[in-house]
Amino acid sequence: MKISRVIFLIIISILSINTYSQDIHFSQFYYSPLSLNPANTGNFDGDWRISNNYRTQWGSISIPYNTISIGFDKTFYYHSKKIGGGIFFVNDKSGSAHLSVNKIFLSGAYYTEYKGHNLQAGIQIGFVLKSFGGDVTYPSQYDIGIGGFNNQLPNNETALNDNLSYPDINIGLIWSKQFGKIKPEAGYTIFHINNPKENFSNKNNHLPLRHVFYIGTKIDLNQKFFVKPRMLYMNHKRAGDMIVGANFGYNLPENNYKMKSLFFGPHIRTILNKSDALIFAIGVNFENMDIGISYDINISPLQVASNGAGALEFSLIYRSKSSVPNKIAIPCDRF
Repeated sequence: MKISRVIFLIIISILSINTYSQDIHFSQFYYSPLSLNPANTGNFDGDWRISNNYRTQWGSISIPYNTISIGFDKTFYYHSKKIGGGIFFVNDKSGSAHLSVNKIFLSGAYYTEYKGHNLQAGIQIGFVLKSFGGDVTYPSQYDIGIGGFNNQLPNNETALNDNLSYPDINIGLIWSKQFGKIKPEAGYTIFHINNPKENFSNKNNHLPLRHVFYIGTKIDLNQKFFVKPRMLYMNHKRAGDMIVGANFGYNLPENNYKMKSLFFGPHIRTILNKSDALIFAIGVNFENMDIGISYDINISPLQVASNGAGALEFSLIYRSKSSVPNKIAIPCDRF
């Protein structure tokens, strides 16, 4: 095994059990509404929605990091006020440390409008389970005789648990407004507002707040072509992550498959102001379903070990048709 890959595996193993590492996130964040912002609950045209995301990363180097999420949300109306409710589940497994994360959240949102400004507020309340095992080594297990780590040596860890659990709370806001032919949307989310205690040892470590801000819109270039520029910024303790780019789309003529449009888009991710990955996405929009596929090309210093290989991601969103009429006609007698 190349020395660069050995170094890479050591770094990843450390990060996989470091509670200051970044939360689970997707390159196609725009196709993972409930993990992006709880205010997205019910934020769609239709009665109910199912969202599904799958991401696999670092498979070219070691045991891959796999993440899968499933969400369901539905719109309700109470005294003509729109509210949203849903449930969201995430499973993540990371590398040779076998770090497993399971999250389940109940999600709710409230919608209002003020002078043309659309406002949404949401909250998620859930529970998190984490555990690890597998091929994990510690600093005291470094064997000078073999020039590497030996897990047969004592790890000298006297107060280490292999699992933990805690409640978690996230809140978010979304703003949007129609300006002529475009309708920009901006969202802000605060994750872990209850600062849950998270540590596999007996240390009093609390999970810091994660702040996420994003903005995007759709611009119709003409009747056939459109573009959806967007930007996301995320900050979690000392970790910063930004994605900037756009998807370019083509509106299809009417067809038997009910395909509405095709899209392709480049994005770039930077971490701590340094280039990390080029993201290329393709997809298709049906009448009630969106499908996206993306690939991250590693352009960070780790590309020496990864050979540029990054993450493969699949996204699917299905929306039911709305049973709420857009226009209400009141019958009356003619005189």
